[in-house]
Amino acid sequence: MTQTNAPQRKISILDIAAFAAPAAPLLALGLPTIMFLPQYFIRDLGIEAGAAIFAVARLLDVFIDPAIGGLQDRTVSRWGRRRFWLAVSCPILMFFVWWAFMGLTSASGLIAATIVVLALFSAFASMMIAHLGWAGELVPTYHGRTRTLGIVQLVSLVGQVGVLALAAYVQTRPGATEADVVAAMGWFILIGLPITTVIAIFVVPEPQTPPQSHLSVVDSLKAVWRNTFARRVLLVDLLFGFCQGIAGTLFVFYFQFVLGFSTTSNALLFIYFVAGLLGVPLWMWIGRRWGKHRALQGAFVYTALTTLMIVIMPPGNFPLVAIGMAIAGLAQGGGILLTRALMADVVDADELETGARRSGLYFGLLLTTSKIAIVAGPVALVVLQLIGFDAGLGGANSGGILLALGVMFIGARTLFALAAAWLLQNYPLDEARQRELHDAIEARHAANKENTLGPVTK
Repeated sequence: MTQTNAPQRKISILDIAAFAAPAAPLLALGLPTIMFLPQYFIRDLGIEAGAAIFAVARLLDVFIDPAIGGLQDRTVSRWGRRRFWLAVSCPILMFFVWWAFMGLTSASGLIAATIVVLALFSAFASMMIAHLGWAGELVPTYHGRTRTLGIVQLVSLVGQVGVLALAAYVQTRPGATEADVVAAMGWFILIGLPITTVIAIFVVPEPQTPPQSHLSVVDSLKAVWRNTFARRVLLVDLLFGFCQGIAGTLFVFYFQFVLGFSTTSNALLFIYFVAGLLGVPLWMWIGRRWGKHRALQGAFVYTALTTLMIVIMPPGNFPLVAIGMAIAGLAQGGGILLTRALMADVVDADELETGARRSGLYFGLLLTTSKIAIVAGPVALVVLQLIGFDAGLGGANSGGILLALGVMFIGARTLFALAAAWLLQNYPLDEARQRELHDAIEARHAANKENTLGPVTK
């Protein structure tokens, strides 16, 4: 596990698979924090401000995630930077997963619940940033990053599908409660985290990092702002996040109240995620064949078209709608994979300018935009409630209200996806440009006899 100055061995497909393993429990944790825990805090623990706690935690992440990324970038240890933080964050995250999923009771109170959620989100961010930063550095070539992050996305979706399947199974057991479902998901994460983290940190070598130029917080933010590639990718990710946030919040309402799938909407969601898992290799191939930004454009246009397809889905016809959800779900993994792969290339442009490799900061910012964008879902729901939508009425809401639900769910999601695709038109950081950046960085390293970064020259 110790990082040495010995030449690095070639990274094999098995190395990448071992490296990707922690993504399964990590991303499995993401779903419950959106779909299950807020409701569990309100209904089972009696914490009426449960939803507000999670909203505040996400808002604070706007400041916390980039700070964690910057701290990780400045870390120097004999075990490397990313591997060190992955190992340190894992037990801390496990501790607060236990508290959030099983340790809190109705007597715990608002303050204890708030502390647990804030700590849970911070530990999750620390581990995610370390893993994504390492992913961008493991095979630092244009297509190497696509392959690495593609496998990470595959494993992530396995974790998400697994935790959804477990939740569905527990729900079918006689006498099962919401607390039982939440506890089962907690154990899924608690068992998976240490096993997969140990595999990653002991099997996979972390690339050697030359000494870094250290920038102040102000200089770091200025460099990010000057990086036009970064601004573009972050805005694309924000728009894509709006699509995800709206879908995550309004999906169940639309499919239950408008299409009439009151008991099978979760099965349709499961089909959607399984299709997303199967679609990842397709988007990896498209990215290799036509370039990552063009593949991402295609994924967004595909998302827009398949979202519009929902308009013609026949209410109550499960087989036909299930086929439609499988077709729509193929793009689910592609957007996340390709956005992250583009950001990994953006880090090269920053390193050439600043002399520091700051994957942690940039992936921290990427996590931040994703979390900000998720708020689009609750905002859309509030807007619907203001015009008269009542979830308690279900399909008995007026026709006009249900039409507004459809416009919000289908129309807004379609527009955001098309806007994200348009922003990628003529994106300049393609394979040729990334190779130039990589070669310039390697030449700078080689120019110093101790293989350290020299002063940045322009």
